Amino acid sequence: MNRAKPDTTLYLSLMYLAKIKPNIFATEGVIEALCSLLRRDASINFKAKGNSLVSVLACNLLMAAYEEDENWPEIFVKVYIEDSLGERIWVDSPHCKTFVDNIQTAFNTKMPPKSMLLHGEVGRSGGDLSAGSSPHPSMTEEEDSQSELLIAEEKMSPEQEGQLMPRYDDLAESVEEYVLDMLRDQLNRRQPMDNVSRNLLRLLTATCGYKEVRQMAVQRLEMWLQNPKLTKPAQDLLMSVCMNCNTHSSEDMEVISNLIKIRLKPKVLLNHYMLCVRELLNAHRDNLGTTIKFVIFNELSNARNPNNMQILYTVLQHSSEQAPKYLAMVFQDLLTTKDDYLRASRALLREIIKQTKHEINFQAFCLGLMQERKEAQYTEMEFKERFVIHITDLLAVSMMLGITAQVKEAGIAWDKGEKKNLEVLRSFQNQIAAIQRDAVWWLHTVVPSISKLAPKDYVHCLHKVLFTEQPETYYKWDNWPPESDRNFFLRLCSEVPILEDTLMRILVIGLSRDLPLGPADAMELADHLVKRAAAVQADDVEVLRVERIQLIDAVLNLCTYHHPENIQLPPGYQPPNLAISTLYWKAWPLLLVVAAFNPENIGLAAWEEYPSLKMLMEMVMTNNYSYPQCTLTDEETRTEMINRELQISQREKQEILAFEGHLAAASTKQTITESSSLLLSQLTSLDPQGPPRRPPPHVLEQVKSLNQSLRLGHLLCRSRHPDFLLNIIQRQASSQSMPWLADLVQSSEGSLDVLPVQCLCEFLLHDAADESTSGEEEEEGESKEQRAKKRQRQQKQRQLLGRLQDLLLGPKADEQTTCEVLDYFLRRLSSSQVASRVLAMKGLSLVLSEGGLRDGEEKDHPMEEDSGDSELLQGYQWLLRDLPRLPLFDSVRATTALALQQAIHMETDPQTISAYLVYLSQHAPVEEQGQHNDLALDVARLIVERSTIMSHLFSKLSYCAESDAVLVALLSIFSRYIKRMRQSKEGEEVYSWSESQDQVFLRWTSGETATMHILVVHAMVILLTLGPPQAGDGDFYTLLDIWFPEKKPLPTAFLVDTSEEALLLPDWLKLRMIRSEVPRLVDAALQDLEPQQLLLFVQSFGIPVSSMSKLLQYLDQAVSHDPQTLEQNIMDKNYMAHLVEVQHERGATGGQTFHSLLTASLPARRDSAETAKSKSSPENSQGQSRIRALSQVRVLGPEDDLAGIFLQLFPLNPDPRWQNSNLRPLALALQQALGQELARIRQGNVQVTGITARLLQAVAALMNSPHSGALVMAMHRNHFISCPLMRQLYQYQRCMPQDTAFSSLFFKVLMQMLQWLDNPAVEDGPLRAQLKAFAVQYSSRHRISDIRGGFLHLTEALTFRHDPDLISSTVRAIIATLKSGEKCNVEPELISKVLQGLIETHSPYLEELLTVLFSATVESTARFPAMKPIAVVSSLLLQDKEETPVKKELDSCSTEAAWLGPSSGLLNDWLEMLDPEVISSCPDLQQKLLFSWNKAGSQVPSFHPYLLALLTHQSSWTTLHQCIRLLLCRNREQRFDPTASLDFLWACIHIPRIWQGRDQRTPQKRREEFVLHLKSSELISLVELILAEAETRYQNTEEASCTLIQSRLPLLLSCSHGDLESIKKVTEYLTNCIQQWGSSSVGKCCQDLLLQIYLQLPELLVPMPEMLLTSEGARDSSTCKLDALVHRFINLLADTSDSKSSESRVWDANMACRKLAVAHPILLLRHLPMMAALLHGRVHLNFQEFRQQNHLTFFIHVLGILELLQPQVFQNEHQAALWDCLLSFIRLLLNYRKSSRHLAAFISKFVQFIHKYITCNAQAAVSFLQKHSDPLHDLSSDNSDLAMLKSLLAGLSLPSKSGILDRGSDEEKDDILEVLTDIDEMSRRRPEILSFFATNLQKLMSSSEESCRNLAFSLALRSIQNNPSIAADFLPTFMYCLGSRDFEVVQTALRNLPEYTLLCQEHAAVLLHRAFLVGMYGQIDTSSQISEALKVLHMEAMI
Repeated sequence: MNRAKPDTTLYLSLMYLAKIKPNIFATEGVIEALCSLLRRDASINFKAKGNSLVSVLACNLLMAAYEEDENWPEIFVKVYIEDSLGERIWVDSPHCKTFVDNIQTAFNTKMPPKSMLLHGEVGRSGGDLSAGSSPHPSMTEEEDSQSELLIAEEKMSPEQEGQLMPRYDDLAESVEEYVLDMLRDQLNRRQPMDNVSRNLLRLLTATCGYKEVRQMAVQRLEMWLQNPKLTKPAQDLLMSVCMNCNTHSSEDMEVISNLIKIRLKPKVLLNHYMLCVRELLNAHRDNLGTTIKFVIFNELSNARNPNNMQILYTVLQHSSEQAPKYLAMVFQDLLTTKDDYLRASRALLREIIKQTKHEINFQAFCLGLMQERKEAQYTEMEFKERFVIHITDLLAVSMMLGITAQVKEAGIAWDKGEKKNLEVLRSFQNQIAAIQRDAVWWLHTVVPSISKLAPKDYVHCLHKVLFTEQPETYYKWDNWPPESDRNFFLRLCSEVPILEDTLMRILVIGLSRDLPLGPADAMELADHLVKRAAAVQADDVEVLRVERIQLIDAVLNLCTYHHPENIQLPPGYQPPNLAISTLYWKAWPLLLVVAAFNPENIGLAAWEEYPSLKMLMEMVMTNNYSYPQCTLTDEETRTEMINRELQISQREKQEILAFEGHLAAASTKQTITESSSLLLSQLTSLDPQGPPRRPPPHVLEQVKSLNQSLRLGHLLCRSRHPDFLLNIIQRQASSQSMPWLADLVQSSEGSLDVLPVQCLCEFLLHDAADESTSGEEEEEGESKEQRAKKRQRQQKQRQLLGRLQDLLLGPKADEQTTCEVLDYFLRRLSSSQVASRVLAMKGLSLVLSEGGLRDGEEKDHPMEEDSGDSELLQGYQWLLRDLPRLPLFDSVRATTALALQQAIHMETDPQTISAYLVYLSQHAPVEEQGQHNDLALDVARLIVERSTIMSHLFSKLSYCAESDAVLVALLSIFSRYIKRMRQSKEGEEVYSWSESQDQVFLRWTSGETATMHILVVHAMVILLTLGPPQAGDGDFYTLLDIWFPEKKPLPTAFLVDTSEEALLLPDWLKLRMIRSEVPRLVDAALQDLEPQQLLLFVQSFGIPVSSMSKLLQYLDQAVSHDPQTLEQNIMDKNYMAHLVEVQHERGATGGQTFHSLLTASLPARRDSAETAKSKSSPENSQGQSRIRALSQVRVLGPEDDLAGIFLQLFPLNPDPRWQNSNLRPLALALQQALGQELARIRQGNVQVTGITARLLQAVAALMNSPHSGALVMAMHRNHFISCPLMRQLYQYQRCMPQDTAFSSLFFKVLMQMLQWLDNPAVEDGPLRAQLKAFAVQYSSRHRISDIRGGFLHLTEALTFRHDPDLISSTVRAIIATLKSGEKCNVEPELISKVLQGLIETHSPYLEELLTVLFSATVESTARFPAMKPIAVVSSLLLQDKEETPVKKELDSCSTEAAWLGPSSGLLNDWLEMLDPEVISSCPDLQQKLLFSWNKAGSQVPSFHPYLLALLTHQSSWTTLHQCIRLLLCRNREQRFDPTASLDFLWACIHIPRIWQGRDQRTPQKRREEFVLHLKSSELISLVELILAEAETRYQNTEEASCTLIQSRLPLLLSCSHGDLESIKKVTEYLTNCIQQWGSSSVGKCCQDLLLQIYLQLPELLVPMPEMLLTSEGARDSSTCKLDALVHRFINLLADTSDSKSSESRVWDANMACRKLAVAHPILLLRHLPMMAALLHGRVHLNFQEFRQQNHLTFFIHVLGILELLQPQVFQNEHQAALWDCLLSFIRLLLNYRKSSRHLAAFISKFVQFIHKYITCNAQAAVSFLQKHSDPLHDLSSDNSDLAMLKSLLAGLSLPSKSGILDRGSDEEKDDILEVLTDIDEMSRRRPEILSFFATNLQKLMSSSEESCRNLAFSLALRSIQNNPSIAADFLPTFMYCLGSRDFEVVQTALRNLPEYTLLCQEHAAVLLHRAFLVGMYGQIDTSSQISEALKVLHMEAMI
């Protein structure tokens, strides 16, 4: 067959034949022939493209032949590979697809879909198939065929699918081997890599089913992909490799590893690469984990692929659920490694999240991190604790990484109050909550199985995942989050909801004994989390959802107290259920928060089963935190609850004490009492379902703050199922105000529908109350905020009102809501509080009026019967008009009527009651008999029992239309009722038996009967007494005819329960009837009256004249009928007769017979003319009766006992049983006597009886008696008697001003009485006011003629009472008298007393009085020398000075505690003005004032310095000299104030006048001038003053005393003016004092003063007194004049220059210092610290320099000076400086030990000095030497000849080290090594010497220096070999070396282990075990040493 032009007939025939008989082609020869056609013909030109028709024919013939055969020959594969590698003539032909696909089943390759293939050139098509058409392929053909292929896709026809099946199952191995050989041959050819043909890549693509092919391909893929010629087939190959990676064998894992390493840059390649990665993940389920692992490890490696993050992004997109888990597993793997990968893991995780754009399922990732792994690397992990902590950290980071930009933006907006992107924020919050739930699960269940964490670490992990740990723990590893976002991120992650499982698990962890979180910590954590979650509450997120009721039990179980298990309680004793108090009271608020967020389950359970929690719920709902809670309105219940709490507390205390007693008996055997109990304050009873306990105050505060921050009450109130709020409202009493409800409505946001109507009503009332209390005036001053709040409230009120009106009047109004709304208001109408009733009416008005107006617009005219009442009672339209118009009025009619019937008994406003009665008359439901009975009885009770209201309603004084309407309403009610009752049948039971005791059965003459309450009958009669109404009197006359029929008897009444006849009209009712204007009632009341009743009624008031006439007529009839009975009943005929006369005057008629009966038995009266006259003239009669009364008053004579009469009038002990009828005549008699005497005086008759003066003297005597107080109180009580008497006494005093004795006595009595009445316990009264007025008028109007008398009055006023008005008036009077020129004849004591009183009362007239007084006293000074003004002022100031300290003790407020106060300034001014020299006028007094010495510690008066300044500046020289002599006189009698005296002397020296006229510029060389020249005796006095002052300060502090002496020293030196003799006398005096007083305070002060003098003048005290040597304080004293010189000497001594002159200076300075040390040791010791400081900084030089620079000389000089300063230098005050010097000496000896021979003299001196130190001050010396014992021992060892030092050390028992090796710790390695080498050499000959160095060798065995350590080990082993018994002594050291952290030390110990084990066999087990542990944990191979040791031991055993 010609391939180029095949014969058409031939190939068509073949095709037909194959169709009808395919089997004939299945022979071997045919196959060979056909396959040869499929091979390339070598004869054809290589470049020419052959025709594909023949190949297509051959393929299809073979396909037809082998279509049914399952096993195809291998030759097909070979020709396939040949064509694939060749021109691909038929392999790519679509006409051969079926044949080719069947061949490809040999490779098991999953081919990519055609849509994924990116062939650059598609295989050649079969062409035209027409014979003879030579193909010349063009580009268009290729494009066509390609498009055709793409359209065809990979869908096969059903036929093709049936033909495709595995054909090479039997030959799989040989085929695979052939293919692999071919491919290896192709790939291993030596050819450039870019010469690889595309066809090879396509063949590889087809054969990727073989893992070896995948391996071969993947290694070269990266290079092929980067070759532009091979890019597209290489991409196909990449896809095929990925799709066929489906075995997850090691080869495939290697393929994946290589795939991950491929680096691609072009975006097209990268996108295709990501598609391939997706296919790789689909190929096998395990590929996902492997890929992620390889990517992460590649990312952490040095050869990092830049596409890693892109791959991860693709992986996470592909497997959003599984990929995070595998990623987490990789992170787990990282953290199990030995190295710490946490920091890298955090950075990697952040990078992954960033690059994957946060598109990762964080919850799945975190859950993956927490999965338990069972692989070996996890179970055998070394750092398990670290692993858990690091996982925890990654969890926290993961949670924070969930904060995307959108979440951050939403969080910031939320903080600002904006609500945008809330879905993103809520999703994040729920994600964090879910992760935290999983984390707590992990810590609860997984972590304990991994490792037993330390409690601290476990709690840290728990807190960390819950974001309750310290902030720094979240960012300490890598400072992420950054500082700017840190707090915000942490807050976002912590402010999240908490899931139920999280909370429950925390509680379970707390209850578990195996986990480290204790109950208290668990409670604290749960409490924090619950409150934190609750704070995040919002409407669109559930922050605290809990379904399980078991949470309550879990929380309460945490509080339970468990006693120690090891304590056995007595058998049969059941311990009480107890809780830890702190946890118990933390549990309830926690549960309260949970209940508030879960009312339907937790809240309901709490409400029904846990009373304590219910109580807290009620508290937060009502916002009232009192116990018992405010919802308990019944006082009895509250009291019962309080008592029950007390009982429970007591029982609880007893149980705890008993329980603790049992515990103590089992352990400490201690008896437990209430005071010794430990548990009593810590435990409480655990009875959560028992009665509610009183919460501690801090718990209530906590609940209050929780409610404010979390709005718990609002959440509970908002719950409708169950409805807690309605429960409380229904429980509370109707009269109880509920203001908390208003707060609730005010705070409620959104719709009002969620609240019960009761809340809305309460809020309406609350706002109505606010409006009524806030007036319009306040609106002007309101701020903007207040106005805004007000507008907001008004808007809320309008909204609320609309809601309520809609409930009542709207189309959706229903019966229940209407009843609830009205019932809420109506119940309050019967409240006992007025405000509550008013608010209820206002609320009803608001709710109903709007509807009324709306209806009123629709209706033209209201109902006629309402119009009258509506016009009258305008304020009650809501009741009379609007309420009946409610759509559902019929459903509330009964309740409304019942509420109003109750309200009429509580209401106090008559108009309101009127409206209620009108309403009841119109709308009360009376259909049922019981309702009608109740209405009638309630109204009757109002009429009968509330008489005040009735009298106000129906006042006769003024007619009112409202009253008329009310009367009509009442008559209407009762007329309907009586008609109904009379119609009821006789036998009908109207009342139950229990009510029948007040019922009466009525029977009328007409035959009608009725049974009704007796009050109803009385009420109807009372109504009839009011008369007929003007509006309509029909009902009135109906009732009148029923009860009082004309000319017919009244109805008879019988008691229902006993059938006795009842009294229908009692006397009080008959009286009401008699008083009425209705004649029929009057006649009915007067029938059948008894005489005593008639008499009683006649005497009653308010009876009309007509009725009185009838009464009198009936009395006349009674006189004629039975005069004896009538006369017996008359008590006072005179009064009765007068009464009848009065009634006749009113106009009444009748009663003449009765009057004659009365007058017949009376005595004869005045003549008829007088009687007629008295009758005709009432005025005359009154006047005559008054005169007649006066004529009967008794006349008092001179012999009467006025004091007795006064006591009769004002009894001291009044008895209420005694009649006071005789007091008035007695009082009138006394008043008459006083009045007559006063009248005579006014008429000018001076001759008086003197009764007034006698009375005043009697009263004065009584006032001075012990009973004065009781008498004044009696006068106060009977002021109607006492006031007239006192007024008459006062009038007498005014009329007789010349009687000064009377005036003075009267004023004194006044003052004494006022003193009693001014007591605060006595109430104000007329007597007190009157007496006060008299006293003021007396003082101001009465001119004081006698100045002395005026002063006496003023003294009394100041002494007895401090009334400002009275005092002021008296002072003004005295001033006026003095100004008029009256002579002042008053004693100085009296004046001083008055001035003191005025100063105490701060009188404003003090200055004026002083001015007048001092101008007037000039004349009287001759008589009274003490009356000099200066004397007066000085004495006052002196008194102030003396009283100051006393006052200060009483009131230490300020320096003005003295009684003078501000007045001292005034007195100072007077003193300065009167005596400018201050001390010259009254020297003694003024000296006392200036210089007198008060008690110790007294305070200096504020004016004292000022007076001293005046004295020094204004006095003459003579005066000053006298003062100085006085102060410094040795024989002075009184002691002067030392401070004042010394201040004065110092001031004298510096008086400016002395220095006037001098040159202001002081010359440099001036001589000091001494102003004050004192004699020796005066100097001694001065010294005494200084010592006295110092002694007073010494009592406070010694330092203050010393400072004071220093300050006074210049004065002493100045006064001695350089006279050496004077100073010597002073020093002698001080020396004697010191010897005399010893160590007392005086002696100490003397010693201080002597020391100060010595420091200033040391040349005077040579030789220095011995007593100064023992004194302290020289160092801290003031400067000394020799200080500069000594300083210069010491500096010269320390000079280090080496010139001759300097050496000379140093020598001279040394001599001078040594001389000073001998002569004046105190002066040199002051500079000891300086010497110590100069010794520093010298010993660092080498010894040569040290000597050459004269440092050694300085040290020797200093030591020599110190020797001379003994023993003073050893005193404690010099201890610090001395120790400093000694330390410098020791450093010198240590640093220059090797040059000790040059220091031999110094060392010897030093040792002697120390020896002396110990002798003088052993305690300090030993303390110092013990601190520095080591250097001294070294010194002793270096200088063995110092016997003194050795004996010293031995005597002190100072700690020492043994042997020369001690120096090794401070020496260099070479020195130690040298010593050890010496020992080594010696021990070789004498090994026994090693025992002396055992301790030192043990120390050196662990030395870090290798050579020393090795030698030490060698010597130690030698010592043990010499004496094996000491082997155990080295065991601790050997064990320590094995466990050392130093690797080298361990190695050395291990090298010597076998030998030492042999020598220490008894401890071999311990040694080898320790070596084994070192090998296990120390990463050191110890097996060889252990083996060697065992071998040695075994060898010895064998031997």
